Amino acid sequence: MNKKCYFLIPAAGSGKRMGGPVPKLMIDVLGSPVIARTISAIDDYASSYPDIDCRVILITTDDLKPKLMSIVTDFFPELDITYAEGGATRAISVLNGIRAIEDADPEDIVLIHDGARCLVTKEEIAAVYEGLESSPVCAVAVPVKDTLKKTTISKDGKVTVESTPNRSDYYAVRTPQGFRYSELMKCVDYYASEEGTHATDDTLIAERCGLPVTLVEGSYANIKITTPEDVAVAREIVRSRWQKQPFED
Repeated sequence: MNKKCYFLIPAAGSGKRMGGPVPKLMIDVLGSPVIARTISAIDDYASSYPDIDCRVILITTDDLKPKLMSIVTDFFPELDITYAEGGATRAISVLNGIRAIEDADPEDIVLIHDGARCLVTKEEIAAVYEGLESSPVCAVAVPVKDTLKKTTISKDGKVTVESTPNRSDYYAVRTPQGFRYSELMKCVDYYASEEGTHATDDTLIAERCGLPVTLVEGSYANIKITTPEDVAVAREIVRSRWQKQPFED
């Protein structure tokens, strides 16, 4: 029996910082909606590793679900995709996705990937999957390029620098973030806790639950679509890759 890999895709965000009338997951990036590009990367991975039983759980809202189902039906018929209900926070959405997993064995893999990170590559997905062979939790990350400042902020909003840490000690974590299923189940109670529901990062929850986290280096191009500027950058990255549009004939 093939080892199973579950992709939990939070796709329920409101995209308030985008500011436009179109949900950010449906914004066009050179011919394809953001979420279609995200699913396309997973489809590419699944096609490249046929010995892995890839299953996708899209965690979304009632208003977005019909649109997502239409995209999936038309362009990703070979993927095993189910749906879970999105929550008020990202962590609650992920928890709902975890609860939607069926037939998982302890050593199966769960990869959590933001629906708005549409430029992830199959190589990054593979690196996280392989990292889980020797670690219970693994995530893709990139070395920090900017100089960091530790600060204090006064009541009147004045920002004062306290110190400058060595940036070589820091990575910016991205997704996918992966767990062995047995280890992820150790985190379920924390996801459901008051503190856990406000976590914006799954490796943070793993740390709080006492699990060691390993990082593998990914691509700086694996950005999250959050603001209009991100859309412009994403379009240029896609153009630079000379990527065939998944909606072309």
